[in-house]
Order: sequence, then C-alpha cells, then structure tokens
Amino acid sequence: MPAIVTPAEMYAAEQKVFAAGTESFSVMRIAGEGVADALHSRFPEGRIRILCGPGGNGGDGFVAAARLKALGRDVDVFLLGDAGALKGDSARAASLWQGPVHPLAEAIDRPAAVTLDALFGGGLSRPLEGAAAELSRQAGEVVSVDVPSGLDGLTTRPIGPCFRADLTVTFAGYRPAHLLSPGRALCGEVMIHEIGVPLPLTVRTNEPAIWTDADVESEPARQMVCLTDAAFDERHAEEAQAAPNRIDAVQAVARKLDQLVVLAGSDIILADPDGRCVVDIEAMACPDIDLPSRLAAVTAQGELTFPAACAAVWQAHADRY
Repeated sequence: MPAIVTPAEMYAAEQKVFAAGTESFSVMRIAGEGVADALHSRFPEGRIRILCGPGGNGGDGFVAAARLKALGRDVDVFLLGDAGALKGDSARAASLWQGPVHPLAEAIDRPAAVTLDALFGGGLSRPLEGAAAELSRQAGEVVSVDVPSGLDGLTTRPIGPCFRADLTVTFAGYRPAHLLSPGRALCGEVMIHEIGVPLPLTVRTNEPAIWTDADVESEPARQMVCLTDAAFDERHAEEAQAAPNRIDAVQAVARKLDQLVVLAGSDIILADPDGRCVVDIEAMACPDIDLPSRLAAVTAQGELTFPAACAAVWQAHADRY
C-alpha cells in the first residue's frame, strides 16, 4: 500500500539508499525513464516540450527526453539556466540528450501537444518567476515530475504561479500535496513509479490490508471522535494553524486527546495517538457522503482499535469489503 511522505522524508530515504551503495545516477535513470514511459503511454502522439530545471527534477527531464527520442517521439528540450553550470547527476543526465538545449524563455512561443514539467520538485521554497511563471499559465496537456512546479509538496499549497498537471509521476510514494486539498486539484492523475527506495509506512492510504493483516488482539482500543473541517478548526485551532498540513494537524490532535481522530471534510484523514495515520482517497471521491453521521453509530459502540476504525471509515462510504 502506498506510503505518504514529506519531501524531506523522501530525501532522507534516498540518502539512506545511496549510503548503502546504490549509485544515485542509476536511481535518476530509473525515475526519468519511468516518467518517459508514463507520458508516452498516456499521450502517445504529438510533439513534446520538455522543461528542465537546474536540479534533480531537470535531470529526470533530460533522462526522459533521451528515452522519448528513442521511442520515436518528437522532442524539444528547454533549460532554466546554463547547461554548462549543471553539476553531478544532472550534468550526467544532460549528456544523455544528444539534441539542442534551448533557453527556457524560448519555450513560451513554441507550444507542443504535451509539456513535460521537470522544473522543480515538492521542496521548492520560492515562487516561480520569469519564463517559468509564464509557462505555468499556458494551456495544454501537462505531465509533471514529482509535483507540479510551484506546488509545495509539504504544505500542499501553491507558492505563487503553479503548473496544473493532467498527470503527475512521482516516486516511491505519495507526497501530502498529491492527496490533500488544495494541492491534489493541481496534480491530476497521480502515478507512483518505483525506484528502489523503501519508505516508512507510518502514514499511508487507507486500504483493506491495514485491517485484514492486523493483529487486532494486540492493538490498544480507544474512543473515536469524528470532526468536520469546521468543527476541527473551531475546537483545535492551535493545531490546525501550527501544522504544515492536515495530516500533521490531525496527528497532533490524536496525540493530545489520546483518541482515534477522523477528519471528515475536504480531506478524509484518520490518526491514532501512536502516530499512525491514513488518508482515505476513496472517500474523497464521494464528497456527497455524510461521513460524520455514518460514523456516529460506530463511535457510539464504544472503543475501537486503529484497524477497526480504518475499516469503519472505509465501510462508511463503500460496501465492497
């Protein structure tokens, strides 16, 4: 089941793999080629405009460009910055691309059927500007690497101009911005490509494996409280304002109350006091379902284990299990 990690946690997981002996460039090649294959499958026709940034996302873009060219696609590559200034893995990735590399500003007047946004990842800390900002406002099909450029992967909010993707290809697991509002509306379909980087499973999507494989007898049982967005913000304003995103906020409230906490709003999140947390993306697809009312009967039954609470949230909107 997919894990949900912050950009910083993803970086730490990658560094652990590299420290164990895996070459970082080999991971970049797996990532970039996965992006290319996903784009080619989703958009099999038309010219492709690849926008590369100066860092790791740009390296993924150069790898994807070489792969797409080998697949017979018409590709134009544009770079933010000077190709001669690229270093490390990004420079090695750029060497795989044998065609011309154009300044990013030239992409503004050279539209294509599909744009591959490989400018910046989820750790971006400043707004897009100049040509990157202008390109984010152009229409057309967009595939983004990691997250749409301009979107903060942790807070899930755009920090200024932001690309709106039809498809986002990310690696190893989800970032909060892929699943939580308002970021998820900018990501389009999210595809996870495996790159050989294991992730912690403390935060993940709500799936049957959570409760079907659980040793329920060893689980602590607790009361469950279900809150709408408005009730959560009113009763727990301190946590809501201090946390970088809703996942962290709900986890903080679960610890404070020593209860299972369900946020049943624009984001559907369940957390326990031990730090475990799930995001229920199935419920997000059913916004007309009144989860608080449906869970009231379950809550009234008394204490629940975390797996049982996960199952209750799932079953409140789907009778498939």
